[in-house]
Amino acid sequence: MVKQDRARRTHTLLLDAAAKEFVRHGYTGANLQRVATQASMTKGALYAHFPSKEALATALTAPFEQTWRELLHGAETAGPAAEGVLSDLVVALVTRLRTDLRFRAGFHLTAENARAEQRLPPVVEELTRALPGLVRQAQERGEVCPTRTPEALSSLLLTLICGVYYTTAQCEPDTCPAEMSAIWHLVPGSAPPDPGGEDFGATPAQGPARTGCEGPPVTARE
Repeated sequence: MVKQDRARRTHTLLLDAAAKEFVRHGYTGANLQRVATQASMTKGALYAHFPSKEALATALTAPFEQTWRELLHGAETAGPAAEGVLSDLVVALVTRLRTDLRFRAGFHLTAENARAEQRLPPVVEELTRALPGLVRQAQERGEVCPTRTPEALSSLLLTLICGVYYTTAQCEPDTCPAEMSAIWHLVPGSAPPDPGGEDFGATPAQGPARTGCEGPPVTARE
C-alpha cells in the first residue's frame, strides 16, 4: 500500500508539472527534463510512469475530453424545463479553464493539435452544435433575452468561453467567481450568477430580464 500511494503521488506530481509545461510551451516546445525537474524527480522516474511525451499529453487530453463531454451531456439531457442549465454549463467550463491547470493543459493541447490540422477543436465543434438549442430553451424559460437569435448568443458565449483561456495568463481561482459573474452579465437578458451563493451558476427562476432586451430583434444575418 505504501508503494502504491507513493506511485500515485508521483503520478500526480508529474501530471501537474506536465500541465504547467504544456500550457507554457505547447506540445512541441515542452521539455521532459523540465517536467521532471519541476516535479523534483529524475527523467528516469518520469519515463517509468510515462514512456513518451505523447503518453504524457494523452494523460491530460483524455480527462479533458471526458470532463467537457460529461458537462455538455448533462446540459443536453437535463430537459427543457430544467432551470439554469445554460449558465451552469458556461460557468463550469469557464471555471475549469480559469482554475484547473490540467483542464487548461488539455484545452491547450487539443486546440494546438486542431490548429495544426486546420480544423476546430472537438470541444468547439460540439459547443457550436449544442449551444443554440440550450440558448433557445433558456429563452423559452425567460432566462435569456428572446429578441436575440440563439445563433448570435451562442456565438457570443462560445467566444467568451474560449476567450477566457487566452485572456488568463495562469490559473487564478481567487478571482474566478467575481469575473464569472461579470462575464455572464454580458449575456443579453441574463441575470449574473451569485458568486457567494450556494447555487453559484444557477440562473434565478423568476424576475425581469436584465439589460439587452430593450433593442430591436437581431436577425441571423446581423
